[in-house]
Amino acid sequence: MKMNDLAPLFGLFVATAASATPYVDVAGAHIVSQTQLTERTLALTIATPAFAANTFVEVTLPAGYEADPARNWPVTYYLAGTNQTHATFRALYNGENLTASYPSIIVSPKGDAGSWSDWYNMGAGGPPMYETFVSAQLIPLIDANFRTIANRSQRAIMGESMGGFGVMMMAARHPDLFVAAASLSGGVDTNYLPAPLINSITPLLMGALPTSIYGIRLNQEVRWRGHNPTDLADNLRDVALQVRTGNGALGIANGETLADLGGCILESAFVQPESVSFHNALGALAIPHVWQQYAWGCHSAAFFGQEISDSLPGLVAAFGAPAPSRFTYRSIKPAFSVYGWSVVADPARALEFLQLTDVGSEGLSLSGSGATVVTTPPLFAPSAPVSVVVDGVASTVAASATGQITFNVNLGAANAAQQYRLGSVTGVTTANVSFVPN
Repeated sequence: MKMNDLAPLFGLFVATAASATPYVDVAGAHIVSQTQLTERTLALTIATPAFAANTFVEVTLPAGYEADPARNWPVTYYLAGTNQTHATFRALYNGENLTASYPSIIVSPKGDAGSWSDWYNMGAGGPPMYETFVSAQLIPLIDANFRTIANRSQRAIMGESMGGFGVMMMAARHPDLFVAAASLSGGVDTNYLPAPLINSITPLLMGALPTSIYGIRLNQEVRWRGHNPTDLADNLRDVALQVRTGNGALGIANGETLADLGGCILESAFVQPESVSFHNALGALAIPHVWQQYAWGCHSAAFFGQEISDSLPGLVAAFGAPAPSRFTYRSIKPAFSVYGWSVVADPARALEFLQLTDVGSEGLSLSGSGATVVTTPPLFAPSAPVSVVVDGVASTVAASATGQITFNVNLGAANAAQQYRLGSVTGVTTANVSFVPN
C-alpha cells in the first residue's frame, strides 16, 4: 500500500484524536470539536451562549509551533468581511502562504454579517453577541488551550471590510486587549452618510430585521456612536494603528480582474471616504498611525491579500510594547473595565458617553452625569488609608487587601434623556480627582 493511500486514514485519525483533547472551558465557551484542516490550520467548533447555535473558528499555527513545544507565541485575531467566514483568511486570501514567516498564531472567527457587535435586537439584547464572544470568550479560550503569550503586548487584531470596522471598534472599546490593530479597507466611520443605511440593512443577510444591530439611528444614535471607531478615536492613542484603503482603480497588474469592478465602486464610494475620515480624526488628535492610500485597489481578494501582506511587518514590530502608564477612554457602557480600572455609572442615568481623561496612579478626570463609582487597579499599599480629593474636597478611603480603592464621584444630576436623541438636552459635568496616600 502506498503512503498516499494512507492519507485519508491519517486525516481521520488526526481529526478524531484532536476531538478527544481535554479542552479548558472559559466564560461559558466550550470547544466541541477540533479538526486538522492542513498541517498548520485547525478548525474549531465552539458552543457559546453568545450565539443561538455553535460557531466556528480557524486557528493557523505559526511554522515551528509543533517543533518547539516549549515556546509560547503572540496571537493575531483576523476579522473577516460581510458574509465571509472563518475560512476566508486561509482559503480566499491564501493566508497560510502570507504568514509562512509570521511569528504569531492566527485566529479567525466567523462573523457573518453581524458588524462584529453585540446586537441591540430592538432592545431585547441577547444573541448574536460577536463582540462579547471575541473579547470575553474567544481570547481567553485560545489562551487557555494553545501556547500563547497571554497578555496585551503580544496580541494584535486585523481584518478587512466589515472586519476592518470590527478591528477598530473592538480595539477602541478594548484598548487594553490589543497592542496593535490594522484596518484593511474597513468601513471605519458610520457617521459617513451612506453607512447607516448599509449597516441597517445588513441583518437582512442573516434573516434578521433591519436595524437589529444598533437600533434605528434616529433614536439610538448614541449606540451607533458608541461603536463607531471615528467617535472613539481617542481611545486608540496607545494602540499601534494601521489604516489602509484602495482608491477604486482596477489593479489588473496586481491580480484584479473585470469581475472585481463592483468592488471598485464599493472601495471608492464607501470604503475610501470612511477610511479618510477616520485617518483625519486620528490626525486631529495627533495619534500616530500608518496611513496608506494605495494608487490602485478595489474591494477584492487580490487587494485584501496585498493589504494583509503589507500589514504584517507593522504588527510584528508592535509586539512587546508596554501598556500605557496613563490613558484616556470614553464609553457608553453603564459599567465597564479598562486597564484594570472599573467604572459603574449612575443607574438612573440615560444612555450616554462617560469620559475618563488622563487616568493614572495620581488621579484622573471624569466627564458625564450622575453618581459614578470608580475602582482602581491595585495601586496602593494593602489596607492603607488613601486620601481621595475630588475638586478640592478630600475624603479618606481604605485600600483593599489587594491595594485597590473604590470611591464615588458626583457628576451632577443624572441625565434623563438619552444622548444624541432628537430634542434631548443633556448636561456634562467634569470632576477632577487626585490621590494622596496617607
